[in-house]
Amino acid sequence: MLSRKPVFLKPGDDTLYPAKNKDGVIETLVNPNIDSALSIDGDSKTNFVYNRYHHLPLEAQRKKLPVFQYRNHILYLLEKYQTLILIGETGCGKSTQVPQYVYEIGHKVCVTQPRVAAALSLACRVADERSVQLGDEVGYSAAMTSMRKPDTGIVFMTEGVLLREMFASPLLMQYTCIVLDEVHERSQMTDVLMGLLKKIAKKRKNLKIIISSATMDAGFLKDYFDLNEKRASNKSSSVIMSMQGRTYPIDVFYVEEPVPDYVKATVDTVIRIHENEPFGDILAFLTSQEEILSALNTLEEYARQNNETNKYRKTFPSGISAANLSILPMYGSLPHYKQIKVFQSGDRNVRKVVLATNIAETSVTIHGVVYVVDCGFHKLPHFDPSVGVESVSVCPISRHNATQRAGRAGRTSPGKCYRLYTEDDYDNLPESVPPEMCRSDLSAMFLQLKALGIHNLLRFSFPTAPPAKSVLSSLETLYALKAIDKEGNLTDVGTKMAEVPLKPMLAKMLCNCDEFGCIDEMLSIVSMLQVDGVFSKQATGKDSIASRISRRNNFEVAEGDIIMYLNIMDSYLKLRTDNEKQTKKASKDWCQRMFLNYRVMEKAVEIRNSLEKLVKEKFLMKNKEYDGPDLGSGRCTRVMKAVVSGLFPQAAFLNPDNTYRGIRGAVLHISPDSCLYNVQQPKWVVFASVQSSGDKTFMREMMVIQKDWLLEIAPHYYKET
Repeated sequence: MLSRKPVFLKPGDDTLYPAKNKDGVIETLVNPNIDSALSIDGDSKTNFVYNRYHHLPLEAQRKKLPVFQYRNHILYLLEKYQTLILIGETGCGKSTQVPQYVYEIGHKVCVTQPRVAAALSLACRVADERSVQLGDEVGYSAAMTSMRKPDTGIVFMTEGVLLREMFASPLLMQYTCIVLDEVHERSQMTDVLMGLLKKIAKKRKNLKIIISSATMDAGFLKDYFDLNEKRASNKSSSVIMSMQGRTYPIDVFYVEEPVPDYVKATVDTVIRIHENEPFGDILAFLTSQEEILSALNTLEEYARQNNETNKYRKTFPSGISAANLSILPMYGSLPHYKQIKVFQSGDRNVRKVVLATNIAETSVTIHGVVYVVDCGFHKLPHFDPSVGVESVSVCPISRHNATQRAGRAGRTSPGKCYRLYTEDDYDNLPESVPPEMCRSDLSAMFLQLKALGIHNLLRFSFPTAPPAKSVLSSLETLYALKAIDKEGNLTDVGTKMAEVPLKPMLAKMLCNCDEFGCIDEMLSIVSMLQVDGVFSKQATGKDSIASRISRRNNFEVAEGDIIMYLNIMDSYLKLRTDNEKQTKKASKDWCQRMFLNYRVMEKAVEIRNSLEKLVKEKFLMKNKEYDGPDLGSGRCTRVMKAVVSGLFPQAAFLNPDNTYRGIRGAVLHISPDSCLYNVQQPKWVVFASVQSSGDKTFMREMMVIQKDWLLEIAPHYYKET
């Protein structure tokens, strides 16, 4: 690609190279002259991008990004070291620019993202910046869709896709540089990839690895990827580079006594800041959409009175100039047109108050924030092996989170952070939040590792070792599904299951359905279980009632949601076949009439088609023949038994107190969205997922079963007592 070997600059010792302070903590770089141009929301439910330089040509936008000044230094370090730990705040341009810099010097680059939307949008953005067609020089591969060629130079993909590529090429010989992005999220797949890349790096000394993160313990990552630690050589194989950090000092204030209600205390603190502190925007952290809307109602009422009174006054009693208030929410499921209001500059003399979940902690940069109110809590999902379901609960943040939240205040001027907990409470907080590996179900990940040939899972080099209970629970689940045998080796069914990009229970349903003679039905069911929001949400009123009636009359059945989804997919596929020429318009009209989400249905069909190729063309699966007429209740029973063959570990029975009890002891309730919510409660059910709300755990995607089926299909798991 280049006629002569490029020469890169070594980062100077004075400003650009990360220095350690007297406590041994790496200090981030300070450059007050550079603005962050791009803010990417890393919340799991949204991928919001806000670019304040969108009016400039793309080349000029690239040079405005903070990462641009570090280009030579990044390439110098990558030439000298095998692994580069790149720490830089959200919006500095790591995700879009670093892969291009590395590609420009001759590397073939793979960039991983935790979410599908991020991989697709980044690939489109980089293709635009390079003025090339997506799929040629720049491509992507995510969620069963792909636009790339064998010689594509920069490929954006989800972490799961890279893991699957290791099945074909364990040493990833097709790439010379791997960029792991958004590592600070510490998702389960991120940790697995870090463990696997460490193994590959030992075999391939010429492979370059860039670990990119907005906030993370850089020293921990450097030590983890240092392959020379046990050798006599003093030279490390990994290095840290840190980019633009906080630019202004921040004063932190604590409460003297613990607050009984942090939502009310947040509202009170915002009002006190508004009436007693100089002009500047306020960012308040709360845990959920419900809390934000509750605080929003109270503050909007106060803002209305405040703005009305300001017509007749110039200052507050404290002597501070009177300003108007604008209250804005910020959470993952908020529509984009409302999210953008948070980033827009307000009118003159209008103070902006942003009520946000932990989206605003690392994922988005809101300019103009001078005051931060930290409630001290956030929501965290966790898997309880003894109960067997994953739930979400409100729990205290870590010291690392608290520092991040405070850091939001010092971006444009000296700031203040008000913590609604005592200083003693802060000292007692954990150092950091446990990574997902330590609080989630590990069965899917263990299945993948087994298929990659890693048999001794207990000796695998995880960045953070998972708890023994979770390991045992996951291996028990895989053994119950017959994916592994008594010795822990992968069975034939397990090998098939590992190739299916689904959770182990759904993969077992699909790999087992030929025995029940219902491959097509099972393809439809598992595809519908991969999407969310099948029914379009209607506003209250006539449309909402019509939507309920349409769903009840056309699709709902006594057998439950899973068979209802099968009916929806069957009807949609029949409609598509009957109207091949005008499929799109006919399908859209039909979805509108039936109050279904057209985009979600199309996504489910896309997933079904890719799974069908795998099952029928690669696995060559064929339906088992059954004697007699194969229709009606007999066929429906077989479909339901095929579902039970995968979901049997997630069965629940009705208690005398009208709650359900999971097999491992979890207390469960029927979700209000389920078609079984308003009917006579069945005695036995299986469920595909759960949802936590408050102190209750609700079963979703349910199906009514008979107790005998559990004994018939899983005699190794159930016994009559």
